[in-house]
Amino acid sequence: MTQDLWHNSWKDMRGFDFHMVTKMTKTVLKVFRFTSISIFFLCCVQTAFAQGDEESEVLAVIEQWAALENDLIAQAELIRDDRVQIGGGIRQTNQKLNLEVQLLRFDAMAEEMGGQPKMIVRIENPLIRIYGNVAVASFVRLFDAAPPGKRAMRTGSAWFSMVIVKDDEDWEIAHHHVSPTNQPSSN
Repeated sequence: MTQDLWHNSWKDMRGFDFHMVTKMTKTVLKVFRFTSISIFFLCCVQTAFAQGDEESEVLAVIEQWAALENDLIAQAELIRDDRVQIGGGIRQTNQKLNLEVQLLRFDAMAEEMGGQPKMIVRIENPLIRIYGNVAVASFVRLFDAAPPGKRAMRTGSAWFSMVIVKDDEDWEIAHHHVSPTNQPSSN
């Protein structure tokens, strides 16, 4: 009896089409390969779009920072408490005291000009690189100011580099360095 079961099983196996199994395996492998390549491609495309979105977010922070040059208190909301600022050969690491100095100088400038000047700040040629939750940006800042009732001053320009860090959902300025450009100011 045992021998008959084994013999019948062997008969069933001989009738099984191994060629069909091989064909099915090749088809499954092709589908798997296609699916894997498709998923990889979609991940790459999604990463590229996410990188572009983050660059746009960082540029928006930089442009907002530039637009708030007349409102240093609001501008400070874009800056981390531990920001390091380097400019004019001086490194400042205490953001709270740095803001006090900026306000002092801005008020003195406005008093000397006979009132708060009208200012336009532009960001030119931004180069932004994203490294996870850290962005490094380099750009030229163009600066125009007109004292109340007087002719506009010459356009000033400076190179800026910034390190901007994303905490939770917000990008904040953690470091910036300003250097003069080699371009003469224009009228």
